Amino acid sequence: MTQYMPQYPPVGPGYYAPPPPPPQNGLGTAGFVLGLLGLLFSFIPLIGVIAWPLVLLALVFAGIGLSKVRSGRATNKGLTIAGLVCAVIGLLICILYAAAFSAALSTTSPTPLGTSAQAPGGVQIAPAASAGIGDTVQDGFFTFTVTDVKTGIQALGESFLRTEAQGSYVLVDVTVTNTGTEAATFLGGNQTLLDAQGREFEADSSAALMNVPDSESFFTEINPGNSVDGVLVFDVPEGLSPTAIELHESMFSGGALVSLAG
Repeated sequence: MTQYMPQYPPVGPGYYAPPPPPPQNGLGTAGFVLGLLGLLFSFIPLIGVIAWPLVLLALVFAGIGLSKVRSGRATNKGLTIAGLVCAVIGLLICILYAAAFSAALSTTSPTPLGTSAQAPGGVQIAPAASAGIGDTVQDGFFTFTVTDVKTGIQALGESFLRTEAQGSYVLVDVTVTNTGTEAATFLGGNQTLLDAQGREFEADSSAALMNVPDSESFFTEINPGNSVDGVLVFDVPEGLSPTAIELHESMFSGGALVSLAG
């Protein structure tokens, strides 16, 4: 039995072969998007850690995409190179932040408990375990001297700026001196008040800024050798008597403990 084979007309002069598929570079585009996101996140302290995987993935994707461009399998060379540049810059910023963080941890060790030291100018640094009001303690390049404590304050300020405490305010007067060789910033938000139960209370920097004249505890830059008299404001339960305050040069430093009991 003879098998029938269909016959097709010959290809005429008007026939054109279908065009080849256009070059694509999805990896190059993905590298650009990830590189741009990584670069943006790298500028944000703390949460910028998520930039690390973004920029690393961007480097891989953009690198593969660039190889496709060079082999003629893709055409978006500019977008791929832009992603590679963003990823490299973002990675450098991440490395700088990591180096700064490590340096802060290594240079802000507090005075060991039970020991004494002497700050420049001959000021005696009291042992952290026995420091009290009027004593000078050190954390990093800052020395702190608590000069007064006021408790049981119900409100601060006057008129429309008046701020009522949730419980009552505790005001801690402190003198801060920069003993280092570079300007440094004193932040009231880095300081912690403690009670007899070990509870920790954060400073209310906004209340200090709005209602305590010359509080100098919100965001104050102190040049080397200079001192600032600040007022730290804490909102605590009514009737609470604070037992100690932990003073910090920065949010990464170990802190120096000063007893407020007495």
